[in-house]
Amino acid sequence: MDRHPNDLTTDEEIDEAIERAKEFDSFPRILEARYRSEPGLEFLMLRLSDGRRLLIPKEELGELKNATPEQAADLTIGTHGLDVWWPQLDDGLYLPDFLEYRWGKAQGEVAAQDRPSYAQA
Repeated sequence: MDRHPNDLTTDEEIDEAIERAKEFDSFPRILEARYRSEPGLEFLMLRLSDGRRLLIPKEELGELKNATPEQAADLTIGTHGLDVWWPQLDDGLYLPDFLEYRWGKAQGEVAAQDRPSYAQA
């Protein structure tokens, strides 16, 4: 089949983009995000599509450094489930970057051998 003169993308480039999109689809998504503010304990809870629940203390979230509990609780999950946005703060958390920073693994994957063991020997 001949290419139309206005086609700027090759079939090979399209196939590569489709493969990259498949990798993107396997990345965990945020299904639920809640901010909890209790005396002495403020944290963000994220429930991910891969079954993990992340409890992140406010102290570890630079985005919330100067936020009031009310501002921190006013959050939304991005359309694709990859970010949390705080409209009152005009700031957000991008999940892939956060997981990479937190665990230093590609796509935030945490290998079983890297998880702490709490079993008594």
